Amino acid sequence: MFWLGIQGANGAEAVTIMLAAIWPSYNRIPNHLPPDAGITTKGMCSYFLFWLVQLPLLLIPPTKLRWLFIVKIFAAPITAIATMGWIVHKAGGSGELFNIPETVSGSARPYLWLSSMSAVTGSWATLACNIPDFSRYAKGAGRGQYIQLPFLPLIFTACGVLGIVTTSASIVVYGEALWNPLDIISHWLDNPGGRAAAFFAALSWYIAQVGTNITANSISAANDLTVLFPKYVNIFRGCIIAAIVGGWVIVPWKILSSATTFLAFMGGYSVFLAPIAGILASDYWLVKDRNIDVPALYDPRGRYRYNRIGTNWRAMVAFLVPVSPLLPGLAYSINAAGVYISQGAQHLYSFDWLFGFVTSIVLYTSLSKLFPDKESLVPSTVFGHEPSEWIDDVEKKGGHGASTGNEKGFGDANAVDIIGFTKHDHSGHDHEHAIDRDAFGGERKGGDM
Repeated sequence: MFWLGIQGANGAEAVTIMLAAIWPSYNRIPNHLPPDAGITTKGMCSYFLFWLVQLPLLLIPPTKLRWLFIVKIFAAPITAIATMGWIVHKAGGSGELFNIPETVSGSARPYLWLSSMSAVTGSWATLACNIPDFSRYAKGAGRGQYIQLPFLPLIFTACGVLGIVTTSASIVVYGEALWNPLDIISHWLDNPGGRAAAFFAALSWYIAQVGTNITANSISAANDLTVLFPKYVNIFRGCIIAAIVGGWVIVPWKILSSATTFLAFMGGYSVFLAPIAGILASDYWLVKDRNIDVPALYDPRGRYRYNRIGTNWRAMVAFLVPVSPLLPGLAYSINAAGVYISQGAQHLYSFDWLFGFVTSIVLYTSLSKLFPDKESLVPSTVFGHEPSEWIDDVEKKGGHGASTGNEKGFGDANAVDIIGFTKHDHSGHDHEHAIDRDAFGGERKGGDM
């Protein structure tokens, strides 16, 4: 929900540029909001328009918006490269940013590097935990991870270099470092011949923001809400809740109004999510050796309940131990004037994500090996159906329980089919269970449930 709001605030800037390109008087709307609001009257109008247009799109299954994603794939990169090419040509080169002498030395340098790395990884800490919301729909097991492994570092490195070169050239052209491409595009409005270019460039970034919110932010939040409140929330309702909470309750424009506050928030974000990602990774790859009882994942009283209260104490220890020493640093980063902590605590917080991720892996793996929960370990993966029962990602009837025939994936986002699995109890008997959850409706049950 946080990123849903942040992307919305960025998208509002694109709306402002588009409206000002058509009606220049839009830029002259007087401000009636106080300075501490973090946004102007014009900005609030743009944000409300962005949110209003985006809301119905969030409620449409993503596969029915493939045309939007195809446009996004080409529009945003072309606009970014074109903006870089234009400003580099205007500046007569890439600028002097790469030639600026170092301003830090000694131990401050590695800690600054670690701090910057944590700020970047913190922004992706959410996807590190909820990537199964999307990888679950891959047509082949493991195909996505082998594609992401080589290409993600290359793509993000290229994006980083592109942004640095563009910013460096902006210093020459405008006399200040403009890291936001929309800030560069807004300067085109000063030239009557540049208004059309500003409109289409802003439109491409608008599409990129909406597309990201639909896939990476709205659906993920809705999935989480359906798990927390399955009786009351489905994906449709979850998207509405996410749009309201992420769009208004967290006040995203307030977060973006201060770079210091934003980076502090992102650092705090990764403090909690890094151990979760480490526990998830070590549990699957190191402890369970990629062997999971899939039907038991949906059984609240199955092998993964661990104890009466449904808590894996090993995971709790692996989460709390790395989080605890980072809390003083988190408090200091948010309010440095009112909190005093040691230099060591500050240095530890500078690489919070790396510390939390690695520490949780070591702790969880060690505890699980020393005090194994044998009930949760299986010698091989239990699918609940035979692989031959799947043809073209459509579950056939027969085998372990009846199937709805719903396509497994975003191809039919109206139904998340977890039907047809077998529950094993301690008596040695198998009980057929079937849950056909209509993601945009209710829940239909079958079998012996």
